[in-house]
Amino acid sequence: MTKGSTGASDAGGIAARRGFRIQDHVAARIALETLLDPDAVRLECETADDIVVRRSGAGGLINEYVQVKTTEADSKWNLTELAARTKGRKGSSVCERSLLCDTDGDTAWFRLVTTRAVSAKLVPFTRERGRRDGEAAFEALVGNFAKKYKDTKSNSGRTLADWSRHLLWEVEADERSIHARNTKTLLTLAQGRGLNPAFDMVEGVYERLVSKTRSMGDAPSSEIADKAWTRADIMTWWEERLAEMRADAADHVKVYQIVNVPAFFSELCAVDDGAVKRALYAYDVEYDGNVWRMDELTEHLLDWLPEVALSPRILATYNHLSARRLPGEALRALERRGPVDVPGLIAGLMLHAILRHHFGAEPIACRIFFLVGGAMRSTSAHIVPLAGGDEIWLGRSRLVAADSHRAVIDEVLAELRTAVTRDVLMEERDIIIQLREPRHLRADTLDGILVSTGKTSDLLRVVRLPILVAYDSATLGAGFNAAYLTLLKREVRDEYDQIKAGIDDELRDVEVSLFLVPVECAATLARTFEARLRRR
Repeated sequence: MTKGSTGASDAGGIAARRGFRIQDHVAARIALETLLDPDAVRLECETADDIVVRRSGAGGLINEYVQVKTTEADSKWNLTELAARTKGRKGSSVCERSLLCDTDGDTAWFRLVTTRAVSAKLVPFTRERGRRDGEAAFEALVGNFAKKYKDTKSNSGRTLADWSRHLLWEVEADERSIHARNTKTLLTLAQGRGLNPAFDMVEGVYERLVSKTRSMGDAPSSEIADKAWTRADIMTWWEERLAEMRADAADHVKVYQIVNVPAFFSELCAVDDGAVKRALYAYDVEYDGNVWRMDELTEHLLDWLPEVALSPRILATYNHLSARRLPGEALRALERRGPVDVPGLIAGLMLHAILRHHFGAEPIACRIFFLVGGAMRSTSAHIVPLAGGDEIWLGRSRLVAADSHRAVIDEVLAELRTAVTRDVLMEERDIIIQLREPRHLRADTLDGILVSTGKTSDLLRVVRLPILVAYDSATLGAGFNAAYLTLLKREVRDEYDQIKAGIDDELRDVEVSLFLVPVECAATLARTFEARLRRR
């Protein structure tokens, strides 16, 4: 497209460019380039040329005039086509039209961006300026243009020899390819600032960038301020987009995808009684030498406290610098509900840690409170990905001293019977729907079930009831024994058989998994844990 001075009529040019948008993408690419170019001063669209980049240089301003050519011919660009005049008219060739855009004085550079490749003789133009001077092929090319149209000069007095020496030629395949390259550049720039934005976020930012360059080109020539974008303003625009990306990332970060807490519990045994929908999973804290690892267990559970006590929305706002504040924030969140039930918290943390590490679970809500027979109870809800599909595990957990063992087990079994009644299931489902934050969780297959109008029968098909019982172990209470693992495995199997026998027909159609964690002394563990909790 031939350009004249800034004040020339633009009616025909603007009408033409509305049907042709690849130069908007080229302008968007150059706008991104200015972010990394400290010498750039401003970008202009449809002023002296399709695009003009003005830079500061050692000797003053450098004006780069950029023309975008999208001719439909099948052949490569060659010398003849580049220099051919229309009906012999002076100044009508491609090279002359580009040269004649130099109307502003100062140093002039030129750039052609085409959708067709160039012939072998024009290839030197595609190499970076400053890396081709003195090269025989390039000097021959400059010499060729120095002989052409010596009577054609720009308003600044430059000839085609000057034009050819300062010409850079770029080839873009099509609009799709430059779009892809520009979005990749956007992503790279964002990653350089510590962000990894989602694809749709990058696409949205890029569409806004192209919209900006398009509006600059569409603005009337009389409104020069609307056709120019300074580097300072481009950088401000980019900082605003980065802020939006950060907010979006915090809004959609999958907070449970990376497990930062090392695995701790070792599996003692696993029994799958699939025929009766029952399962046993038992885990060992282990010894270090002859000492049961109570201190290490306490620290491990405290590391999980933020995930259990804080919502994913809050977790997403913490970076590595502020993460040290999480335990304190977690404790305050717990205490807002009243005095902390330390034994219950310990057992809940154990179940959470095991589900996260051994089953790849993500919590919907780690603590759901509800009334059962006038007493406040709590459960947890985790999504567990299994080969047969995603399941919702509604967990109960208890830390049990020897003198209350049987009573607590009976209490939990009574809770389970209540849990599968229609009213309680609907109440728990409604609470889960309120607490669930899908943008912070990986994609699952439960959207059709976790709706307020869903059937409880559908919910029961994907529900499993895990019970974790951390109990005073006779084996561990007797002190270290080299054969303790054999004795412990026998003990947890006996415990499983007793509890399974107590699960009556009311739960025959529900998957129930028993998690057993033998502990040396439940009371001592609770005191140690609370003391460490208060010190954090």
